[in-house]
Amino acid sequence: MKAGWGFIVSGIIIIAIGIIWLVFGMSAPDIGQGITTTVSLPQVLPTTAIPTKVPVTVVTTGTTVVTETITPSADAAKLHFLDLAFGAGNPSLERWNNAQNNDRIVISMVGNRDTDATVVQTAIQEFNSLSRTSQISTQVKQGSATGDIVIKFVTEDGMSAIPLNTSERLTNKEFTRDGRSVAKVTLGTIYVNNDLKGDERSHVILRCLFYELGLVGTTDLYPDSLFYSGINANTALSLIDREAVRILYGTSLAPGMSANEVRGLLFVR
Repeated sequence: MKAGWGFIVSGIIIIAIGIIWLVFGMSAPDIGQGITTTVSLPQVLPTTAIPTKVPVTVVTTGTTVVTETITPSADAAKLHFLDLAFGAGNPSLERWNNAQNNDRIVISMVGNRDTDATVVQTAIQEFNSLSRTSQISTQVKQGSATGDIVIKFVTEDGMSAIPLNTSERLTNKEFTRDGRSVAKVTLGTIYVNNDLKGDERSHVILRCLFYELGLVGTTDLYPDSLFYSGINANTALSLIDREAVRILYGTSLAPGMSANEVRGLLFVR
């Protein structure tokens, strides 16, 4: 009986092993060693990041004055003209009387450089294109003091020896910069500091010339103006300056007019 039970148990074991082999596809020796599972992970591919556009602010060094290229309005030009013609406390209009000088103003220069003459010639051409009354002769006399307006160049030390005509209400002007005298204007004569150079020199020549022509005031509103009240080296009339010259030497106004008379003619309150 014991031998029979042994055969039965052995048969059951063999059958069980066969079933396991069929179900799991493995041989009997794998039993008891654990099951190893292989997990496939998704492949991570390198990516290229899309660059972000960051706005860049360019900071410029120095200050640039932007010059207006749009023609100023008529009202703005009239107010600018009034500042230049009467802003210096001038009670009456100062401009050359074309009836007295036969419509022609003669300029002469003494002690000037060639570049100074070029600056004046350019200013004459521009003035003549704007004025409908007086004209300036294009023949600038050099080395002569016989013109209606004489521009003399003297050393800086010599500037202090030039007296201003205190009897003249208007043409009694000294232009200074950083405590030094750069020019003096008397009736019919301009004295320029000959030590000036570059744009500063050209600016002073032009500023004094147009002062003699009747634009005696300044402006706080237009940094690109030849008549700007702050320190500057502007060497040309701005667009609104040109309009002021056009009004001053137009046919509607006359020398000696009061500010109220001019305002009435220009319809400015």
